[in-house]
Amino acid sequence: MMKTTLIFCGLFLSNLLFGQSSWSDSVSVGFLLGQTNYEKNALFIQVPSNRSTKTCYLLKEVNSAFDSMAVAAQKAGISLKVVSGGRNFEMQKAIWERKWKSRRPNFKSDKETALDILKYSSMPGTSRHHWGTDLDINSVDPAYFSSGKGKLEYEWLKKNAASFGFCQTYDNKAESKRTGYSEEKWHYTYMPISHKLLKQYNEKITNELIIGFLGSSTAKEIDVVKFYVNGISSLCD
Repeated sequence: MMKTTLIFCGLFLSNLLFGQSSWSDSVSVGFLLGQTNYEKNALFIQVPSNRSTKTCYLLKEVNSAFDSMAVAAQKAGISLKVVSGGRNFEMQKAIWERKWKSRRPNFKSDKETALDILKYSSMPGTSRHHWGTDLDINSVDPAYFSSGKGKLEYEWLKKNAASFGFCQTYDNKAESKRTGYSEEKWHYTYMPISHKLLKQYNEKITNELIIGFLGSSTAKEIDVVKFYVNGISSLCD
């Protein structure tokens, strides 16, 4: 079968560009680590303003699936909006280093500092947001989903998200016994693609490749790939 090659920050895909089968074994290390310019990459689309709270990008297939889910939710009186979508390496680095600089004085070691940040934030190069498959919905405040409309939104998502291909990536660790980040009721992954990208990540990425930011030396010590990249809900694996 003849293939065309599309190069964006080291990303190589076959001419089955937007079909699920194109994600089986075709993406580069650079893409997996977040070396992507979303504005210039034809795989991505800006989430429309009526579906987001700020400028953000998702893979086109993911955006389409989210739009379908948001339409269904709206019919049930539930409003869903993306508060964070694709975040490349530089975007994640800015988040991580801001937290690192403010928290490092509070801890005895780099490892303790990293573990504290890792409760909710990924090291650059390890975030599923890099791929454009994962998104945060409506709020990133844990308290938001415990009452009122936030609770209703979460209950709707728990019941219906899977029908559109989405899964809550980080569930309650005390119940599921998984490793990694604290529960995030807002974080959902688009399984038809992210499942395949995680497989590739595990085949191509090691802790030694997690570099280029403050505190990166702790990645190997913590084994961030094993315990955080793979510390997801079993329903999303």
